[in-house]
Amino acid sequence: MLILSTQVNMAVFAVFLTLEITEIILFIAFFAAGAAVRPTGLIIFGGYVGLLTALTAWYASAALVSRGMAGGKVLLPVGKPLIA
Repeated sequence: MLILSTQVNMAVFAVFLTLEITEIILFIAFFAAGAAVRPTGLIIFGGYVGLLTALTAWYASAALVSRGMAGGKVLLPVGKPLIA
C-alpha cells in the first residue's frame, strides 16, 4: 500500500508511511520483549508514532471530505503524487 500510495497524493502517502514506521517499531519492540510483554520504552514510542499515524489519517480524511463538500475547492492541501 505504501508503494501504491505514491500515486495518490502526499497526504495519503504520509498516512501509509507513518503506518509502516509504526508497524516496524512495534514489531521490533515486541520481538525484543519476548514472551513477557511489558511496556518498554520502544513499545511506548511505537504508540506515540501510532498517534502520529492517526493524526495524519485524520488530516487526509478531513482534506478529502472537505474538498468533496466544497465542490472540488481545495480547503486543506494534500499535495501532488510522488509518482505520476
